[in-house]
Amino acid sequence: MRTLHTADIVLPMGGAPLIERGGVVVDGDGTILAVGEREHLGSAFDAELHHGILMPGVLNAHVHLTDARREERVPGGDGLNAWVRRLMAARGEEATRDAARAAVPLNDAVAAALLEMKRAGTVAIGEVANNYGTFDAIARSGMHCRFIHELIGFRGVRAAAILEAALESEAATAFPRTIHHTLAAHAPYSVSPGLMQLIAETAGGRGRRFHQHLAEDPAERELYMHGGGPWRDYLEQVGAWDDAWVPPGSGPIAFYEKAGLLSERFVAVHLAEATRDELATLGRHGVRAILSPASNLHITGLLPDLEAIVREGIPFALGTDGRGSGLGVDVFEEAHILLQRWPDLPPGILLQALTDVAADTLELPGLGRLAVGAQPGLLALDLAVPGPDLRQVERAVITSGADRRYLHQPAAS
Repeated sequence: MRTLHTADIVLPMGGAPLIERGGVVVDGDGTILAVGEREHLGSAFDAELHHGILMPGVLNAHVHLTDARREERVPGGDGLNAWVRRLMAARGEEATRDAARAAVPLNDAVAAALLEMKRAGTVAIGEVANNYGTFDAIARSGMHCRFIHELIGFRGVRAAAILEAALESEAATAFPRTIHHTLAAHAPYSVSPGLMQLIAETAGGRGRRFHQHLAEDPAERELYMHGGGPWRDYLEQVGAWDDAWVPPGSGPIAFYEKAGLLSERFVAVHLAEATRDELATLGRHGVRAILSPASNLHITGLLPDLEAIVREGIPFALGTDGRGSGLGVDVFEEAHILLQRWPDLPPGILLQALTDVAADTLELPGLGRLAVGAQPGLLALDLAVPGPDLRQVERAVITSGADRRYLHQPAAS
């Protein structure tokens, strides 16, 4: 069955201009057969439906579904280190309670979160996890996913063993066509330079990107500059400190540049505390970014310097992070925060962060663009369209609330 979906505005994304009075023809599987102005699409279809705006489904590029059962955020506002301590304490308390009574199974909570995301227009996620506890629920959901296996280990002598264990877990897992694997280094304060190097080499050798939380909080810089501060205290308390580690006397970004770790394969998450010079460094090396402003505001009150990120040409996607720092899973809300803070960004750049840039960052081809032969999921927004001005269309889409609905789910790639 061939269906023509017409719209006042079609947003193909991927660098293509918006189409006024356009349409998208799809077959019964959601494969796009044609995109263009309505008058050029002919009449060889079985049904025609009209909408306000049509666009590809969006991607939530950074989530932590391990905390999907959480019903309230961990208190924040006084820095990442303090928040992490509370999060780990809360997880310990929950584990004790769960052992004593029937708890909502993690798989059920993950499934519910994924369904909530779908209803908000999300077709794919970047799931960041230290283990495979969320994997089965994601696989059963059919949601497209870049499964980002996040490694932790500050002691340099353990680097090779940590990587080997991660690769063994990957090899023992049956990945469906909807889920694709890559590696991540948790953060500069929790991953040794040696492990970081191994992650970068392994991902690069496979032609994949690797991810890391970076420049999220000033205490990270303090550790690398002087070898002290809250993160050293925490690592010593949990028995993870490495006495052989020598602080480089610079921030992590400068250290990574000197070590040759910055490249187009590097995906930096958060960047809330990155300076303009550091953002310029990342831009020179082709580093990509994923921003989670709601999480940053809750934990530290910081926001990344988005004007500098755009100026330095750093492609950025958006993610809702975990429910420890934000209960919402609607990635449009992340874009809304940035739109309110920076209303004069280049038109369309936040829509790109939700669609084609996110798909490229997660290396999920076929998503994020309305293109012939693709099956990206078709999202309709039944809104009053303000006209063909991209800035106004972008604002209408981002603030659309519940006025979004799927016409076609994306197919497995």
